[in-house]
Amino acid sequence: MRNALLVLALAAGIVAATAGAANPPSGIVAPTPDPACVADWDSVSYTSRVPHCLRRLDTNLHYPEDLSGEVHHDGQLWSRSLWDIRTALGNVTADTIILQAQFDFPGTSMADLARRTVDTAQQLYGAKAAKAVTAAFQARGIL
Repeated sequence: MRNALLVLALAAGIVAATAGAANPPSGIVAPTPDPACVADWDSVSYTSRVPHCLRRLDTNLHYPEDLSGEVHHDGQLWSRSLWDIRTALGNVTADTIILQAQFDFPGTSMADLARRTVDTAQQLYGAKAAKAVTAAFQARGIL
């Protein structure tokens, strides 16, 4: 059961990070003064803090001690890693790596997908990209 929850957390993190990709610093797609705040336009009615964020991409959660078993909370570990990868490598390179790594992923664990993402970065863009991806996952304790 724990593995199933981690896989759902991966999915939640991927969705949040993908939604966050619509918040570029330029604010062209989803204007917000806080690009790490996901869906501020949607969460106004059910959050009291400003900015109103459905999810944040810049939490400082760490694996495994911050796992709660709630998939949306635990997904923040993954989405923060993806956010850091995007910040380090730029949107096109990061999104290419992240999406390519997910193809045919059997859904085993965060660490397995993290290793696969590092391998994909190495294959597509070389050692520098792989190092940046590794650093993002190590910062969250996933690798």
